[in-house]
Amino acid sequence: DVNLEKLDAVFPASAVQTHVVHPRHVREGVGVPLVGWVKTSPVGIQREKYLLPNGYPYNITASIDFAGGGQPVWRFSKCWNQGDLEIGSARHTLACDWTAPNEFFWQMCELDDLRFMNVFLPDRFTEETGLYFVQPYDPDRIPLVLVHGLVSSPDAFKELINDLVPEPWFRENYQIWLYSYPTGNPWSFSARNFRDSMNEACRYARSKGPDDKLNRMVLAAHSMGGLVTRSSVTEPGQVFYDQWFDKPVDQLRVDDHTRQVIKEALLYQPLEEPERVVFMAVPHKGSPLATFRPAMWLSKLIRLPKSLTVEFFDEAVTQMKGVVKGESELENPPTSINTLSPSNRDTVALNQLALPEDIHFHSIIGDRGKGDTPDSSDGVVPYWSSHVEPVESELIVPSDHSVPNCPEAAEELKRILKLHLESGR
Repeated sequence: DVNLEKLDAVFPASAVQTHVVHPRHVREGVGVPLVGWVKTSPVGIQREKYLLPNGYPYNITASIDFAGGGQPVWRFSKCWNQGDLEIGSARHTLACDWTAPNEFFWQMCELDDLRFMNVFLPDRFTEETGLYFVQPYDPDRIPLVLVHGLVSSPDAFKELINDLVPEPWFRENYQIWLYSYPTGNPWSFSARNFRDSMNEACRYARSKGPDDKLNRMVLAAHSMGGLVTRSSVTEPGQVFYDQWFDKPVDQLRVDDHTRQVIKEALLYQPLEEPERVVFMAVPHKGSPLATFRPAMWLSKLIRLPKSLTVEFFDEAVTQMKGVVKGESELENPPTSINTLSPSNRDTVALNQLALPEDIHFHSIIGDRGKGDTPDSSDGVVPYWSSHVEPVESELIVPSDHSVPNCPEAAEELKRILKLHLESGR
């Protein structure tokens, strides 16, 4: 049962109007569906690691217990862990509103307000870079890590989460981790931060219990997040490094700090925990839109974080003149937009690397309902870029670039997650 004294607020789920999450998923049964709320620090204010900003919502059902023959007693049950309730000699399904807590969280949370600021002022919100656990870590459940794309935030997955949470098999076997990052940074820089965050979170998880479920991790990534994810699970060898340098890293005429940054960005160790990866509308080979004049103009408006400019770029440009192969790309700092160009060095390098054979890959690709694949596009990424081989499955859905919001994509992810459970038995 829920201890109401530990909640900052509790109110009827029916009081929450759905404005940002659809459709509304409810389960009929006994009791009154409630939303519980525990406050945390808002965006920009330091809080305990892995806590969601603003607060945590809880699915709660209130019911009356007449057991014992005395006065009736109110009971408050967590729907996530409890599906039914014993009343007398019979068990009855608990009523639950799965959408109301999700809806209330996104009404209260400011992460979705950072979409454009995360692009153009990434330095202001670097403290929000990292992983959020939708529930306290549970070593008995498999992490599903969701990684958003450009001009986005974890709210890109709110519809998807709304469709997953009502499923009993999902709640029993999976837990959700959300990765948030400033999307104005070049994707290769974001990938470095992603690996750091993941490695730290996995160390934390191992301190909480067995790691057999942790090592069955599933990553699902949208758009540019797919480049962050794909590169992070792939052994780079020398491929990224050789796109930039023609001398061994220990022979570069740079200081130790710059040398270490180069190693972390280009000569890294891939993540070991992910067992399956789902790509959603990912520009594996870049996007032609990144080369259009308006995109190039917008790219110049991005103000990169000091850790990337003052500490690395400004210093590295001075040191690496005559060290980097071709110096035209050193004239302007790299940003997320210009690194999505099909001719970008890191994008070219990524496509020279084979997908790891020990990881299961899947693709979900939008065609805007036109049915014209392989000549299709989701409006941002053409099929020739979102298509990658070899994958275990590729599904074309009638969606624009917002594939995570597509009902067919949600059903496909459910299929993949069920397959993942069956393959591990």
